[in-house]
Amino acid sequence: MAARPPRASIATYMPAEVGRLRAENEALRRELAVHATPASSNQLEQPVASRRLNTWAVGALAAAALSAVVGLGASPHGILGGNAQERWHDTPCPDGVTVPLVNASSRVLVTGGAGFIGMSLMASLGKRDARTRPAVVVGVDSFNDYYAPAMKRGRAARLKHEFGYDVVEADVCNTSVVDGLFEKYTFTHVVHLAAQAGVRYSITHPMTYARNNLECVVSLLNYVAHRTPQPAYVYASSSSVYGLNKKIPFSELHAIDHPANLYGISKFAGEQIAAAYHNLHGLKSVGLRFFTVYGPWGRPDMAVSLFTNEIENGETITLFNGGDMRRDFTYVDDVVRGVEFAMEYCADNAAVFNLGNSKPVQLGSVRCPHQKCLCRLRLRC
Repeated sequence: MAARPPRASIATYMPAEVGRLRAENEALRRELAVHATPASSNQLEQPVASRRLNTWAVGALAAAALSAVVGLGASPHGILGGNAQERWHDTPCPDGVTVPLVNASSRVLVTGGAGFIGMSLMASLGKRDARTRPAVVVGVDSFNDYYAPAMKRGRAARLKHEFGYDVVEADVCNTSVVDGLFEKYTFTHVVHLAAQAGVRYSITHPMTYARNNLECVVSLLNYVAHRTPQPAYVYASSSSVYGLNKKIPFSELHAIDHPANLYGISKFAGEQIAAAYHNLHGLKSVGLRFFTVYGPWGRPDMAVSLFTNEIENGETITLFNGGDMRRDFTYVDDVVRGVEFAMEYCADNAAVFNLGNSKPVQLGSVRCPHQKCLCRLRLRC
C-alpha cells in the first residue's frame, strides 16, 4: 500500500489569490474537527472540510473514500500490465545497454511539472535519500487554463517550498526555453507528462490536441534524440488509446484500431512518434498508458473530485448509462512508482506498458461507498 500524505500537505501552499478560500476552509475545519481515515494499514489521517471542499482537499477525501472500494496494490509490480515483475526487473538488460539509474548524479526534466502526476513525481524524487535523489529536478509547465491555474501554481509553490524545485513557466513547444534548459542542465532523464488532457474537450478544441499532443512531442523529441548521450525518455500515454476495443482486460498486444476520440488518437500517435525516433535515431523510450489516476492534489475535472464536490454541496451525482461503466482507478503514488521504475528501464527499444490498478470498478460502486463515507463523517461531527 502506498503511504498516504501527511494531513498538513494538502492545503498548505496556496497562491495569494485563493487565500480567502483557504481561510474559510481552515475555519470550517477547526469548527468541525472532522477527519477522514483511509482504510489502510498505516491509518494516517486526512483532513476534510465538512461543508465545502476546495480543490486541494478533494483528492485526499477521494483517496480515503475509494481505498475501501478499490483494492490498491501492495506493490507497483501489481499495477504494471501483464507479467510486469518478470518484464520490468527480472529481465536482464540487452548486451551493450546500460541501466539509466536515477541517483545523485542524475538530472531530471519533468514536463507538466505543475500537473497532478508531474508534481507528485517531482515530490517523490525530492524525498529520496542522498544516494538516489537526483542532483537536479526541473519542471516545465504552461500553467494553462484547462482547469484553475491557481491550483497548478499551488502545486508549484509546494515543490519550491519543500524541495527547492523550480517549475519553469513555458510551453514545451517553446524551443528557446527548452533548448536553454537542455544546455544548462544536460538532462540524464526526461519525463514528458505535459499534454492536453480530457476526452470531451477534444471534441470542441481539436486543434489544441494536435498542437500540444503532437507538435510539442516532436519538438521535445528533437532535443532528446540529438543529445549525446541521449537521456532516458519516459512519457505519459493513456488507456484512451484502446478506444472502442471490447477485449477485456486491455493488453499492450491488442491492435489499436477502434479510435473513439481525438484525445486517444493523439496519445497513440505519441507512441508511434516515439517508435519512429527509436528507428531513426536509436532513442530508447518507455510509454506508460495511465488508467484513471486519483489522489491528493488531483485534477478537479476527474470523476472522483467531481463526485466529492457534488456530495459536499448537496447536489445529485449524475451518472450516464446507469453507472454501468468501469474504471481502473489507480492511486497516484502507485503511478509515480511505476514512472520511477520506467526511468530505469533498460530495454533497447521503444516500449509501451499499461500502468493501472488491474481491478476495474463500476462507477456506481464507487459512488455509493463514497457517499456513505461522507455521511459517516457528518455523523461523526
